[in-house]
Amino acid sequence: MKPPLDPTPYPRDPRSTPIRPGLPDGGYAYAQDASGTIYVLPDAPHVHPRILGGGTSAKYAGDLTVRDGRIVDVTNLSGTFQCDDADGLLEIGEEIRRTGFVVDSGAVRFFPQDGSRPRVLA
Repeated sequence: MKPPLDPTPYPRDPRSTPIRPGLPDGGYAYAQDASGTIYVLPDAPHVHPRILGGGTSAKYAGDLTVRDGRIVDVTNLSGTFQCDDADGLLEIGEEIRRTGFVVDSGAVRFFPQDGSRPRVLA
């Protein structure tokens, strides 16, 4: 579990919802809770701590893009949680697939915290 770098106990955004097929196209921030559920919120500046709210730690966090009902991009980009575990991102991709989404080939991209080039994982 990764604690948020900003420990302010922001309230959970009421738009935060478990990921599910049928989400409108667009960019989303996500955070995975302790039970493994991935919650999403339309992406905007500093929304990650509001996805779970209350200063809650996350198993993993990043952003993703839905286009035509498919996941076309999923990353570990989150200034709040800064997840730096490629295997964890692969698990996120698999969990998203288990929810019923199609995750496009090449959509899972890992950004190392050292600023080196991103890597396509799956």
